[in-house]
Amino acid sequence: MPELPEVEHIRRGLREHIAGKTIARVSLPFPGLVKNMDAAAFIEKICEQKVGVLRRRGKYILVYLDQYLLEIHLRMTGTFLFYPGVVEPGPHTRAVFTFQGSDETLHFQDIRKFGTFRLWEHGETEVSPAFCLGLDPLEDDFCFSRFAERLQAKPHTRLKSFLLDQKNIAGLGNIYVDEALHRARIHPSRLLKTLSELEKRALHVSIVALLQESIQWGGTSFSDYRGLQGQRGVFQEHLKVYQKEKEPCSHCGHPLARIVHAGRGTYLCLRCQEPPLLSPGSIQS
Repeated sequence: MPELPEVEHIRRGLREHIAGKTIARVSLPFPGLVKNMDAAAFIEKICEQKVGVLRRRGKYILVYLDQYLLEIHLRMTGTFLFYPGVVEPGPHTRAVFTFQGSDETLHFQDIRKFGTFRLWEHGETEVSPAFCLGLDPLEDDFCFSRFAERLQAKPHTRLKSFLLDQKNIAGLGNIYVDEALHRARIHPSRLLKTLSELEKRALHVSIVALLQESIQWGGTSFSDYRGLQGQRGVFQEHLKVYQKEKEPCSHCGHPLARIVHAGRGTYLCLRCQEPPLLSPGSIQS
């Protein structure tokens, strides 16, 4: 699934190519893409709307139109492709946008059909799931004090589970959580109440720096993710632990390991990221 850096990279591409343009036509080869109204109503409402500001909250892309907010979630395999001319829909094209005074087309492609579009009037955006998320690591309010408050509020939660919960921190997924924890040298199974002040600060710095670096490299492409021109991200070449089981740790040279935590494959260095001590009868996940 595209995580925050990939979604942000796509948002910036959309801003470059469609901001200020007016939607002329929309076709929906897969009407099920629209979740909060029928496809015909969606098309009627969105046509002749001018694209304004494009924002991101967590893994959601928010397209502000004249009268509406278009909320987009890419899910596992969704992506946009922008073409300078008319291009026939491909086998995985789920929506096609054309714009007034231009032959340019924007295709939404989604192999798994899990992506979602929702259209909200400006006065009802509070019901959008995009506005029910936790702190966004690239927003100004992701300061250390607020991050520490969130950690302190759930002392008995395991660290990786906390970071993956979008109601706590918005936009992080399996790849970037593993990478951030390795940078901060903290084991994913630690209880939040056991983290020191220094560890919390190290983790906060690691999350922000990691995401910014990934955006600069166009995100991470292991399978389906592409930018608007069809280009792959290259941050996978800079990952330190994810899917690198048995390779040497970049910190200490010890072979990296893979464990299962909260049902998710998790990559780490068991020397740099010391496992927590188990209390009697407990099971390390």
